[in-house]
Amino acid sequence: MRARTWRRRGRGFAAVVVSALAGALLAGCGGPPPGPVAVATRARPPIPAGSLRGLLLPATLPHGWTVRAAEADDAPGSPAGVTPPRGCQVLLGEDIVDDSATAAGSSASARVAGGHGTAGGTIPGTETVYAFSGQAARAAVAEMRALARRCAKQVSTDGTTTVFSVSPGPALGDESLVVQARQTYRAEPGLVRYANASVVRVGPFLVVLSTVPMPRADSEAVTALMPLAVARARSGSAHIPARH
Repeated sequence: MRARTWRRRGRGFAAVVVSALAGALLAGCGGPPPGPVAVATRARPPIPAGSLRGLLLPATLPHGWTVRAAEADDAPGSPAGVTPPRGCQVLLGEDIVDDSATAAGSSASARVAGGHGTAGGTIPGTETVYAFSGQAARAAVAEMRALARRCAKQVSTDGTTTVFSVSPGPALGDESLVVQARQTYRAEPGLVRYANASVVRVGPFLVVLSTVPMPRADSEAVTALMPLAVARARSGSAHIPARH
């Protein structure tokens, strides 16, 4: 599986390490990933990236899940304001989300880890909160649906086939969806992995939980944290003044 190195990202977890991390998962490896980052664009965002840290999941969650506390990073490189290339250069569910969220003014991300992976070890995942102005968050969700349809099947040069689809999300927030990314591999016939992204819109914010390719049950264990993530985002956003 090739890494997506064509863009700079402040978040960028899967973009630069997807090959190594996916390989480790397929080999049954696990463990907590490195820490998260909050990012901001060159232009003044609707909400400073550092302020979004309070919307991320707390450091300790039930059943042994942990979250790495975010650090602010004001350097350029947010997915917000970055124009994706033409075509469908998408590998994971989070890529569909990220390419649809370029109108976000700021974003913050964290690594989550916990549970018991199918092949042993803990299950890694990513939480990202995007902040938008006006109705741009609603438009981003619509674009996710359109992009998943437009790029429904992708085959990489190494024989990895990714099939994207959109299914209903949890009954949370103002609207929700799940971008499903089902992968099969020419080099390992019969092996199926999922790199899904669950998305909930809470007013001008998008709350996203996503994974790299892993067994379906493991990916779903990460996205099952969404009720806690949405509750945290609602609570944290109440303390952030609205900016238009």
